[in-house]
Amino acid sequence: MKSLRSMMRILGVCVALAAPLACGDDDGADPCAGKDGLAGTRTISIDSGGRQRSFTITAPESALQGAPVPLVVVFHGVFGTGEAIQALTGWPAVAADEGFITVAGDGVERSWNAGVCCNPAMMLEVDDVGFTLDMVAAVEAEYCIDEQRIFATGFSNGAAMTMRLYCEAADRFAALAPVAGSLALFPCTPSRPRPLEIINNLDDPVVSFALGELTFDQALMLNECGEARSFEQPATNAECEVATDCADGVRTTLCAVDDLNHQWPGGASNPAGPFDATEHVWGFFAAQ
Repeated sequence: MKSLRSMMRILGVCVALAAPLACGDDDGADPCAGKDGLAGTRTISIDSGGRQRSFTITAPESALQGAPVPLVVVFHGVFGTGEAIQALTGWPAVAADEGFITVAGDGVERSWNAGVCCNPAMMLEVDDVGFTLDMVAAVEAEYCIDEQRIFATGFSNGAAMTMRLYCEAADRFAALAPVAGSLALFPCTPSRPRPLEIINNLDDPVVSFALGELTFDQALMLNECGEARSFEQPATNAECEVATDCADGVRTTLCAVDDLNHQWPGGASNPAGPFDATEHVWGFFAAQ
């Protein structure tokens, strides 16, 4: 496929694909020219903030068809790894079905500095926002990423890291979805309203549901939401409260999931559960 695309570029012909494709911008340039990243899953190391950092990237063949594609950044919890959170949540399988790329970084000593959480990264004052932006840039250097469709999600400490990106890197992410975590950076001063889907477990003994409600309240204020609400039930064990009148039309949502303890709903951790956070979050991202 790649050699065919290359030949057609030489001829100045755009490849017609089922997915929307801007074969070139107004001056005829190919946005994917020179982006020859390999298909498959691999670990990449980069220097960021004076540290050697690593991340796991999964690029399915369906995301390498000559068009700019979404990028989903996934953050693990404390004691986790990028490779493990990819396997736990099932993001690579959804990426293969839907044609996008996923990337999951490795926190310093398996933790992220999300503000007042979590050690040892917090104690070491690791610049994990800087690392995230460096990681995204490294992926963009090899792969044809749509800059308007870069998303972030994470579990537990990774959810708090997702919220820190909302606070400090809102211009870089089209939408964000923290799962089983909370805001851990005060004050939080996003540069612009951003779509947020907050998912918390009602009976979570590690991150109480009240912290999810606190995060939602902060997001309502920061996204300049009015009083209008709607309610959705995506599964028998989940209900979502949606603020429908926020600045710039951004969707701001809190989903409550029942009977899951401190887990990522669905995925390998709870495959029989009726609510699948990975599928639900992708639906939220894809709608942006």
